[in-house]
Amino acid sequence: MRPATPLVTAILALAAGSAVSQEPLTPATACQVRGSRQWLATRPSPLDSVVVMVRGATAKICYSRPSARGRSVDSLVPPGPAWRMGANEPTTIAVTNKLNVGGAFLGTGRYVILAVPGLDRWTLAFYTTPDTEPAKMFQNLKQVATGTGDVMRVVEPVEQFTIRTESDSTTLSLLLEWGAWRVRIPVRPVL
Repeated sequence: MRPATPLVTAILALAAGSAVSQEPLTPATACQVRGSRQWLATRPSPLDSVVVMVRGATAKICYSRPSARGRSVDSLVPPGPAWRMGANEPTTIAVTNKLNVGGAFLGTGRYVILAVPGLDRWTLAFYTTPDTEPAKMFQNLKQVATGTGDVMRVVEPVEQFTIRTESDSTTLSLLLEWGAWRVRIPVRPVL
């Protein structure tokens, strides 16, 4: 399937009862970052986020975007060991209402996400932490759910790690893309 442009994705998401936005939601879903705003603007792996709205539930994923810079992404993110899905701060998802993310049922709250890459399927592990300071978030993790996403190969390699959405008339998916792989994770409301 050819990736949709942002406008087409937004139109399809609205048709499916969902919406995609890049705007901040509330202070509770703001991204937590280390360092000054000046440093944030110049670091090699910039901060990014994606907001997903599915039938009254909203999720905001905050992550950093490392670049391959001539390195093999398969060696940077090999199958097996857990990966924090980015660089710098932990990758987090803030959820305003119950969501099913790849089979993981998440209630309202903020979670740290770690991925365990596989050749055909990735496992996403969702953790709670009492810490809001990014440098301390990994110290007191408690795993609360796991989900999965299917791996596909892309024709054109992706230089910088990207999390984006894609939707059709029935399904909204998160796509994790870097190097030659794409991981598709379905996102559904919990009714």
